[in-house]
This record gives sequence, structure tokens and C-alpha cells, in this order.
Amino acid sequence: MIEVTSLKKSYGERTVLAGITASFKKGDVVSLVGPSGGGKSTLLRCLNGLEEFQQGSITVAGIQLNPGGYKKNKAALLAIRRRVGMVFQTWNLFAHRTALGNVIEAPVHVKGASVEEATKRAKELLERVGLSHRAMAYPSEMSGGEQQRVAIARALAMDPEALLLDEPTSALDPERVGEVLDVLRALARDGFTMLVVTHEMKFAREVSDRMLVLHGGNIIEDGPPEEVLERPTHERTRAFLGLDAKAKA
Repeated sequence: MIEVTSLKKSYGERTVLAGITASFKKGDVVSLVGPSGGGKSTLLRCLNGLEEFQQGSITVAGIQLNPGGYKKNKAALLAIRRRVGMVFQTWNLFAHRTALGNVIEAPVHVKGASVEEATKRAKELLERVGLSHRAMAYPSEMSGGEQQRVAIARALAMDPEALLLDEPTSALDPERVGEVLDVLRALARDGFTMLVVTHEMKFAREVSDRMLVLHGGNIIEDGPPEEVLERPTHERTRAFLGLDAKAKA
């Protein structure tokens, strides 16, 4: 469903993605892990056209992005963003709209759905993320975990074929992390395609079909979670997981 070929991204002289090639199948749940600055979030943002890249290509559901940014890829980006939802570290809800209002916004104004149709779907999605009782609450009245679950419902409201999640629990208090992870577990059980940048290793191991470790703009591990976490082949992965320290202990 998603193909990345020789993807290179730099900020001036700093290389962030050094020629990444990877493919992700429909129904896969893939966790992107690794040290900070390895290129995980940048890769995710390139897939949705939020970051330009200098070399390589990205193909999502048969739609190709090439170097050249928004001007060159406008039609492709609009098509991809209808098919791929994005959930950020911070939820960025509209402060003046209720949970329900946030979820119906894109279907009405982007897809042209009627308010009645969008409202019915939004109520179903809020129930799916455990927030049917908070439909009329404003963001200022909700916890961080509740806001992030509304953000997930908002992304699902466009009926995407895949979700890209950029550290969806990193801005939450520890007690709220479980609320969001439970929603993602349920989506994984339903066979939803997800690429998740995360530092939650237990979650990644439990839910993922594959785990990629990124370091220095390269994929240094790619395999089943238990293999990557227990028998990594790259010394940087071992250091990141603390396996060498455990062995010495």
C-alpha cells in the first residue's frame, strides 16, 4: 500500500533521511522506533506531504509523490491526504468546537458530507474511542488523553485507508497513556493499517506486525518485534534498548 524508494531528506547540510527504502502492506501495524533524531517523525511527515524531500519517491495507494514540494505534487497530495490520516504528538483540536464539532469538520468541508451524515458518523467514532459521553465537551474541558482520542476519531472520520501516528502518547501524563494505547490496540485488532512512531516498547511489541529501528537517517533493523527487541543485529539498536548494559549486569 505504501512504497518508499531511496528517500533522501536534508535540512541544509544535515541529512535526516539518507536513502530509505521500505514497503508497508495493507493491514500492517508497523512501529518506528529508535534514538531521537533518527528520522522517524520526518519519514512519517514525508509520507503525508508535510515535509518536502530532495530525492527518491513515495507511492501511497498507487499515487506517487516526487521531489518538488507542494507545487509539483498538489494533486497527488490532496488525493493521499484523503486516504491517509495523521495523528500528531499534540492533538491541535479547534478550541471553539466541541468534540463532535471537531470530528465533523473535515467530512463536511473537505469531503462534502452533509452535517447530518457527518454527525451520525462522528457519534459512532466517538463511541469507538470511548468518548460518546463527551461529545459536547470543548477541548478545555477534556484531559489530554481525551483530546488525543478525539484527534484519532477526527482522523478516522475521513475513512482513511491508513493512519500515521507521530508519538501519539508523548505529550500525555503517564496515567492517560493507557487510554490512547487501548484505542490503538482496538484499531490493530480490527486490521487497520497503522504506522506508529513510538517509545512505548511494550505496546510496540504487543501490537506491531513489524518494527523498524531508525538511526542516522537509515533503517538499521526491520523485522518482527520480538526479533528486533530480543536479537537485534545492529550495535546501535542494542545500545538503544540497553541490552549490552543488561548483559554486563
